[in-house]
Amino acid sequence: MKKRIYYLASLLLAAFLIVVILVYTAPSPNRQANGFSRSYLQAVPLKPYMTIPTNDRILDIAGTDDSTFYFSTTDPSILLSAAMETGCHVDTFQIALRQSLKDSMGTYFFTEVKKGAFFVYGYNIPAICKTGLTTSGAPAAYTTFAAGGFSQAHVLRDGEHIMLRKLDLKEKDQFFTRVTLNGDSILTGSGLSPLQRDGGMSTDGSLNYDITSGLFTYLHYYSNRYVTFDSAMHLVSKGSTIDTFTVSRFSISAAMAGKNVYMNQGPDQMVNGFSCVHKGMMFVQAKLKADNDDDRLFHERCIIDQYDLRTNRYKGSVYLDIPVKARINQLFVHGNKLLVHCTDSVYAIRINY
Repeated sequence: MKKRIYYLASLLLAAFLIVVILVYTAPSPNRQANGFSRSYLQAVPLKPYMTIPTNDRILDIAGTDDSTFYFSTTDPSILLSAAMETGCHVDTFQIALRQSLKDSMGTYFFTEVKKGAFFVYGYNIPAICKTGLTTSGAPAAYTTFAAGGFSQAHVLRDGEHIMLRKLDLKEKDQFFTRVTLNGDSILTGSGLSPLQRDGGMSTDGSLNYDITSGLFTYLHYYSNRYVTFDSAMHLVSKGSTIDTFTVSRFSISAAMAGKNVYMNQGPDQMVNGFSCVHKGMMFVQAKLKADNDDDRLFHERCIIDQYDLRTNRYKGSVYLDIPVKARINQLFVHGNKLLVHCTDSVYAIRINY
């Protein structure tokens, strides 16, 4: 009996050691030279001037109206608002949503605020609801769309059109699609990202809308590419981030081929993290270590790269006094405020650009 126990223990130990060896010998872009350098705009990390704890409740930064910032919660009908000034009060309020709609959305939604209106995107249904405060008495507008969920959505500054990155079930890929809330006008652009027929996973990224210019910028997660286009989906320009990875670093699991289920094969090799755009400037969460980065700082503190979209040139980078382990979920810039939504808190940082 003892021999069998020793034998099993030896097997478990050997399996553990094999896993450890594989982890430490697997290719990692942040344990090698990546062929690019960063230029830092400040010598010391930027410190947050205030934080709002998420308390496992805040889902997204929903937007801003003048000097007020809005945050969606795990309940699609409940939002928070704050001026994001030192010592400011956080208010809770409710928007008008039918209970049946709340039930169908569950936690698969995100919210956007534009000019006093609240757009709730049920991306798996797929559906969009435009509504107001429960006290406004205005009926909510609710529209469902053809089968195939969407992963990104932004309402245009006219308040009537919405840009989606939506799954086309026939083509097995995602395309940028401009819709109206009543669903009677749909325009799809197919030439802004390569067709991969993998559900849009290898070309996944963040869609950013610059309300000042009316332009969209889509930044890829798994390569250094980004494109800027207008509301009619006409290409304005192409650019690249400072790293050297021009080809997507994402692989689809062959085991799921032909089953309409898309899964990654192995760990994600993200080149760029979350991003946002404001007044022609793009802010990008850095995921790759530059050759001149301090190894300790890179693995301990978050880095934000800045790009001028008017020239498609890299402007520089800043360290944030936010630990990497806090895990960034979203970036949002308005005026001189950078909001960083992490797992534990929403951090507010003053920036110059």
